Amino acid sequence: MNSILSTEEIVIILAGVEQTLRLIQSTPEYRRLQTSEHFTTSNDLVLNDAIQTISEVLSGIEQVQLANSFDEP
Repeated sequence: MNSILSTEEIVIILAGVEQTLRLIQSTPEYRRLQTSEHFTTSNDLVLNDAIQTISEVLSGIEQVQLANSFDEP
C-alpha cells in the first residue's frame, strides 16, 4: 500500500497517536495493567517509551521544517 502523505499529515497523525497514547496511559485501567506483576514486554519498554519516541520524532520533523524555511529564498 503506497500512500502519499504530506509532512503536515504525518505530523497530524503522529501528534494524534501521541495524544491517544497519553490518554490511554492516564487511565486507571492501563496503570493497573502496567503495575501488574504479570505485565512484561520483551525489551522492558512501556507506553511512556513510545510516547517519548513519538515526541522526539515530532521534534526532529520540526527541526527539518525550520531548517528548510531558512533555506527558502
